[in-house]
Amino acid sequence: MKGFTGLLIAAILGLAGAVCNWLYLQRASNTLGRVSFISIRPDVQLNVGDPIKDEDLQRIDLPDNAAGNLRSVAPEWSAKAAVVGQRANRIFSGGEIILEMDLAAPAQQQLAKTLQENEVAFWVPIDPRSVVAEQINPGDLVSFEVPASVLTSGTAPMPTSATPRAGAKDNPEIIGPFRVLAIGARREPINVQQAFRGRAGTETTLTIVAELKQGQLDPLSARLSEVLGSQNRQGLIVLLHSARHPAP
Repeated sequence: MKGFTGLLIAAILGLAGAVCNWLYLQRASNTLGRVSFISIRPDVQLNVGDPIKDEDLQRIDLPDNAAGNLRSVAPEWSAKAAVVGQRANRIFSGGEIILEMDLAAPAQQQLAKTLQENEVAFWVPIDPRSVVAEQINPGDLVSFEVPASVLTSGTAPMPTSATPRAGAKDNPEIIGPFRVLAIGARREPINVQQAFRGRAGTETTLTIVAELKQGQLDPLSARLSEVLGSQNRQGLIVLLHSARHPAP
C-alpha cells in the first residue's frame, strides 16, 4: 500500500513538473518575441521593372533569436508601405524575403534593349504650358491632341482616311494611344528618380513606342509624324489615359 502511495505521489509530481515546464517554455517563447519581415507570396514572380504591389507581399514571422543578421539587411513588416510601389531591380521568386539591397535604384537597361524587334522609339515634343510631365510615368498610355484651330488653318492636314462628321471642323483630333518609354531623360517614376538619382532635368519630350514594318510606321505613328512635321515639331497637348485602359 505504501509502495502504491509512493508511486502515485511520484506520478503526480512528475505531471506537475511537466505542466510547469510547458508553461515555462510558453512564457519564454512569448518573452523572446518574434520579428516580422516582408516576403513575396508563394504564387507570385516579379520580373525586372515590375511594380511591387501590396497583394504581391506576405508577412513572415521568425523567433527573435532566430532572425540572426536579417534585421540588419532586411526591412521589417512595419516598413511595407515603403516597399509597395517600388519596381523590382531583379527577378523575385515566391517566398523570397525582400532585402535592403532590393530597394536600391533599379539598373536601367539600354533603351534599345527594351524594344521589340518591330518597335522603334519615337520622340515627341510636348507643350510644357499644358502638360504636368511629373504626373506621367514610363509604361503609361497617352494620346496627343491636335487643336481644331491647327487643323483648320491648313498647317496640319486632315488624314486622308478621316470620315467627315457633323461639327468635325470644330473638334480637335486625338492621336493615340501610345505607350510611354521615357519623359525627358527620366525612365522611372518621379519619386524613384528623386530618391535615387536626384531631380530630373527638363521634361519637354516624351519617348513613345511606335511600330515599324517593312520601313513603314504604323498608321497612328505616321499620322503623328505628319502633324509634327506640319507644325515644325512644336509641342503637343498630352492626354493621359487611365491605368485600366486596354493596351494598344
